[in-house]
Formats: sequence, structure tokens, C-alpha cells
Amino acid sequence: MLAALACLAAAWSLWVRKSSPAIFEFENVSGPEEASSLPQPVAMRVSDYDRGGPNRLAVLVTDPESDWMGLVRGFKSHGIPATFTTSPNTALRHQVVIAYPGISGRLVSQAGIRALADHVRTGGTLLTMDLAGGGLEELFGIERQLPSRERTAVRWLAPGDRQDRLTPFSSAQAEVKIGSLSFVPTTAQTLARYDDGSAAVVCRQVGGTACLLGVDLGSMAQRAMNGRAEGYSPEFVNNYEPGMDVVFRWIRDLYVQGEDDPYLIGTAPAGHRGSLILTHDVDASKAVANSQRYAEAIRKAGSSATFFMQTKYVRDWNDDIFFNSATVSTLKSVAQNMELASHTVAHSRAFKAFPIGSGDERYPDYRPFVRDRTSASGGSIFGELRVSKFLLERLVGAKVRSFRPGHLSYPENLPEALAATGYRYSSDLTANSAQTHLPFQLSYGRSGRGLVPVWEFPVTIEDEKAPALVQRFGATVDVLDRIAAHESVAVLMIHPDQAGPKLQFEERLIARMKDKLWIGSLEAFGDWWSARDRLEIDYEGSTLKIQAPARVDEVTIRFPKRRTQRFVVLDGLRGSRQMSVQ
Repeated sequence: MLAALACLAAAWSLWVRKSSPAIFEFENVSGPEEASSLPQPVAMRVSDYDRGGPNRLAVLVTDPESDWMGLVRGFKSHGIPATFTTSPNTALRHQVVIAYPGISGRLVSQAGIRALADHVRTGGTLLTMDLAGGGLEELFGIERQLPSRERTAVRWLAPGDRQDRLTPFSSAQAEVKIGSLSFVPTTAQTLARYDDGSAAVVCRQVGGTACLLGVDLGSMAQRAMNGRAEGYSPEFVNNYEPGMDVVFRWIRDLYVQGEDDPYLIGTAPAGHRGSLILTHDVDASKAVANSQRYAEAIRKAGSSATFFMQTKYVRDWNDDIFFNSATVSTLKSVAQNMELASHTVAHSRAFKAFPIGSGDERYPDYRPFVRDRTSASGGSIFGELRVSKFLLERLVGAKVRSFRPGHLSYPENLPEALAATGYRYSSDLTANSAQTHLPFQLSYGRSGRGLVPVWEFPVTIEDEKAPALVQRFGATVDVLDRIAAHESVAVLMIHPDQAGPKLQFEERLIARMKDKLWIGSLEAFGDWWSARDRLEIDYEGSTLKIQAPARVDEVTIRFPKRRTQRFVVLDGLRGSRQMSVQ
């Protein structure tokens, strides 16, 4: 009898779902009216970054077809002032020089090679990643270099925890193996080894410092920041795996040691040791009402947060409709002092395979339908971006600038589509898969050298992977402490499908970290970061020269070797400015 009643109830539920309207239509709401089109890619030239004073780190680009843009993106994120040039004479005006990607008779003239060698012998610092017949083996203290595609990681020999000593750059399971060079040292010191035990990083002191790094850092940075290095780090999420950061920090230290008057741009707002961005994925019926409780608790704690809202107005395999008139009323309450952002319309795992679309997708005609766990129909990248943004702005009154795809599904054309539809900030990767715990600017088509005005903020901690979030509070604090030790950024992602232990976890985390970390929404931190990222800073003598395209607040400029004024804080500045450093 009970079994029969259960079957009847299930049949009734299925009949109701099928007979109810498949789409929720808001009366007299249609849009957006204006069409979207992809911007044309603009390839960056080395000359675009050939600027700045002699106290910057110099990158001599010996092959303009190489992945030097990976160094541009990485140095910007890490606050290392750098200038890029194809001229050895220009580069050698600086004390610390990177010859990228390598030094050889094919890439550099004999006069240029001699000048680089003299630079080291007279006290300068030179780093390169390939000595391809340049005849400088003795200068660098090696007998020869050995190529391989079987190595997968660099293990640094300096003291520190495992996470601060490991740089994965390939995977044994990868279809395409990444090449590397090992070195046979004679007089050079080995600083890091590959997983096969051979030397990966060596340096020799000979007047100045000559160093070799056997992994192409520019290529590594491009792959990681373009979302093409998944599976390289031991853990996908919920851990601290700063593989690429470790290399950039090492170069930062080379720069500081080798430059007489170095300076660095801070990576956290002044007065904070790091940053914590609070985000919530509202992608289920029961999460909408809970979002209001989360917002109230966060406001009470004196913080703000981002709520990525799925505008689900179509019933499909995923869930029932939950973006309707009642939801709009709830979201207006949530949005007080909080950021509302887009979490797509369909929330499909197949989003990464969606076509780009026409650019004129509009509600209510745009009706993506999720068939099952891996497939969907009727969807497009433009449709997901345009329609979700339009509905949140038109109905809730939000200004939507941030985006996160469902399941972190990442299409090839997403960066330029985000730029075309008015987004500024995205959260599409995990920090471990991006191999960095710092934000970075996105590139056109997730490849090449063209950049788009959109910044990525990778996820650090999420709530769905076992063990349950509430069981790993201590582990989370440990990750955040490690991030704070390097003035980095953590993004917390919580699904507010229940408001008990998860909410208590977030409240407890805010209370624990508020005196150490900047805490807030993606939009608020994104505005700070993107303004800081576009800064051009030069320091010569006692004068700081500033070019700020956007207003900058609480940005710290540090002078590691000064004995008096060790830092200045830029606050409320925009445009061109000069400051005196005592």
C-alpha cells in the first residue's frame, strides 16, 4: 500500500512539472536591446612595454615570438616593476636583466652576447632559461644542458614547507609533455632539482650573478593563466599550491638583491597582510531564501560579499524555476551593501562547449535547456552573459560586473565575450589550477598575447569537496595564514543551499581573519586590484613618478633597501603625480 502511494505521489509530481509552464515570463520585460560583438584581438608588441626608469627589472626579449607576455602578466600580479625591450643596450642600463627565452647566436648578436657576459663580470645580475649555443656555459658555471619531456616538477632546495618548494609544470598523464632543460653544474650552485634529481635552477657568483632556470616561465605562466594547466598541481582546490608564485618570488628576490635601489608594488590594500573575497553561488531553489540570511550575517560582521545569482527562469533537468517575482524581491534585500553578480542562466556543465552566439540574444526568447549532466541545447556564451546580466540589472537594480560560470565551465572565447558584454571581473578557475594565489588579467581566446580588460580571481576554498566545510575550519585557517604570509588573495566559494553549519563557518572565519586580511566582495577588491594593476610606477633617486589611469587607494610602494622611509602609501591618486621619498 505504501509503495503504491509513493508511486502515485511520484507520478503526480512528474505530471505537475510537465504540465506547468516551462518558462517564467516577467510582464513587459524584454532585453537587452543593444547587440554585443566581440572586440578584435590586438597583439601586444614588446615596444608597448618598453618604458620606465633604470631601477626596474629589465627583460631582454631575444625572441619576440616567444611567450614573453606571460612574464608581463606575472610581474604585474606580483608587483615587480619591469621594462621589456629587444635592445641589449637598453636592457643593460639596468642592473638586473632577464634574457628571455634564451641566449644563442641565433637570437643575440656576438656583440650582444659579449655585453651580457661583461654585465655579469662587472657586478650585474643575468637570468636566462636556455643557453642554446651562446658559448656562455663557463660564465654560468655549467658543463652542458640536457633537454627532456619526462620531467614534471621543480623542487626548490631552500628551507620551507612543501607548498613553498614545489613548482609543477607538467603532468605524467598529459597528452602533450612540456619540455625542460637540466644543467650539469661545474662551478654553479644548484638551487632546485627536478623530480628526476637533475639540476633545474643554478646560479654562479662571478663578479655579479649568473642564473639559469630550466623551465620556460613565460610559457608556464601563459598556460596556467589561460586555464590550460589543470592537473599539474597535486590538489585542485582547498589547499595552498603556489607553484608559479614560487618562481616569481625567486625572481623578485634576485631583483631586490641585484638592484641598488629596488621598489615593489604591494599586493594587498595597505594595512592588511592579505585579502579574502567572500562569494556565494546561488544556483538552487533552496539557496535563494538562505542568501538573505547570509547577507544579513555578513552585514552584521561588518563585511560585504558577492552573490553569484543564477537567473533560472526555465525548468529543465537541473532544477525547477527559481528566478521569479518572489526571487526578485528577496534579491533586492540581499543586494543592500552586497554585490549581485551573474552565475549564468542555465548553469550547465556544457557551457564550455556552447557556441559564441549571435550577440543579440534577448529575454524571454533566449531559452537554454539543460538535458542532463553533460548536455544542453539552445544556449550560447553571449546568451548566458547578456540575459543574466540584463535581468539582474533591470529587475533588481544591480550593477553587474562580475561573472562565474556554473561548475567553473570555461569556454575558449569567454574572456573576450566578458569584455564585450560589460563584465570586469571573473572567477572561472581555481588558484591551484592557475598555479597562483594572485589575480591576473585575462587574454583573448585564452591564448596568444592580446589582453582584455577583465581580471580573473581564482577560487581558493570551496564547500562541496569532502570533507564537509565545517570539518576543515582549521585547515582553511592554515591556508589563509599561508596566503597572508605572502600578501596574496583567497577566494571563498560557498553554496548557500543550507544556512546552518556553512553560515556558522563563514561567520567564524570572518571573525578569525578580520584583523589580518582585507575582507569583502569581488567587485570591491576587483576595483582596487585593477586600478593597482594598471599603475605605472618609477622610482629614481628620491622621486616617485606615478601614472594612475584609475583612482588608486591604499596601494603600498615598498623600498626594501632604504634605511629611512621604507614605504609610501598611494591614496586617492589619479593621473600623473610625483612624490618625494625621504
